[in-house]
Formats: sequence, structure tokens, C-alpha cells
Amino acid sequence: MGREVGAPLQVRVRKARQGADRRPFVLDVSLEIPPGITILFGPSGAGKSTLLDCIAGLVQPDSGSVRVGREIWFDSAAAISVPVHRRKIGYVFQSLALFPHLTVEENIGYGIARVPAREKAQRVDEILSAFRIAELRHRKGGEISGGEAQRVELARSLVTEPHVLLLDEPMTGLDEDLKDHIIEDLRAWREARNIPILYVTHSRTEAQALGDHTVILHAGTTRGAVAPSG
Repeated sequence: MGREVGAPLQVRVRKARQGADRRPFVLDVSLEIPPGITILFGPSGAGKSTLLDCIAGLVQPDSGSVRVGREIWFDSAAAISVPVHRRKIGYVFQSLALFPHLTVEENIGYGIARVPAREKAQRVDEILSAFRIAELRHRKGGEISGGEAQRVELARSLVTEPHVLLLDEPMTGLDEDLKDHIIEDLRAWREARNIPILYVTHSRTEAQALGDHTVILHAGTTRGAVAPSG
């Protein structure tokens, strides 16, 4: 099924688990994330990563539903749970996961291995250009800097043409100049697409530069609805 342009991400999930302090923790949220970048704020242990994992299918909620338009990825009442690889989600973690023995071009193309060769080459070329890393095409993943690797990681997620993009503090540890360049590239990519993007960050600079909306998560629940960033 093709993507519904402008379709929001609708999430209504409950998940009980043991927290980092070994105490019981319950994530219980109901959100509608519109297209654009929604900043997800909250202290450590608030449930931010658990929420992203539930959306991606890495963690199965105890109850609820996850959908984008007519696409249903999870629905406990209907016993639907679409596997991770079929959810058309781009997910960038804090820790990079490039294959050190593959070139940048091979790393980016890894997620679209089944795409016809001509289309694959075109999509890889376009994303290399969009994130200004074309000159790194033939470098190995283990031979590039942290800022370059973060650009490649973003490019690898976005080349799959996801219906939803999840970013879990993707620029932690990078200096401000590198962040500025990546923010500029990500902002340009966002403007060319119309999908929901959920971005976890503790940086107000990143939030102000990128965020269209903001959600505050505390102790597993949201403080207010999705609101415009300001």
C-alpha cells in the first residue's frame, strides 16, 4: 500500500515493565503525531525510548494500537502485530551501527538490497548528495569520523523512504558545528517530505531548530497534548 501523504502517526499504547531502578514502570500514552518533526522531551526514565520501541515493533505493548492512516502496525484487540521489517520505519539510535567493513555506499544501500539495481543506485546517489557525503562513497564505515558516521546513519535510514522516522538523541556527543550542519540537512529533508518524525533530544537548540511540535513525557504519561514548538 502506498503512503498516505499527510497521514498522522496515531499511538495508543500501554506497556508495563521493570524500570532502570528495578521498580515497576508503566508507559500509558495516547498521541497523534502529525507530519513534521515532533520533539519528545522528558527526564531519563520517563519512557521515551520505550515509546519509540513500541512504535517500531521492537517492544510489543500490552494493549493498544499503532497506525499511520490506514496502515495498522499494532492492534491488540484485533491481534495484529506487524513485524519490525515491514513497518516502513526509519530508526536512528544514539549508538551508531554502521558495518565497519562495508563502504559508505554499501552501508546506505544495505537496507534497500531488494530494490532494482537502477533505482537503488539512484536513491543512494540522491541521499549521498542530500547529506553532503558523496565524497565518502568509497570509504569504509570504520574509517570515517563521528560526525560523518552520523550523517551516513541518517542517510541509511532515510534511503528506505520510511513512512515514519524515529530519532533517539541522534546527535549526542557531536560538537555544535557538526550539529548545525546535520540539522540543516535534516531540516531540508523534512521540508521535502511529509511524514511524522518523532525526535528525542535534551537539547533546546536542536528542539528550536527542528521542532514543529513538542510532547513532554513524564513517568510514562504525557503532560498535555502535542503542541506547537515555541
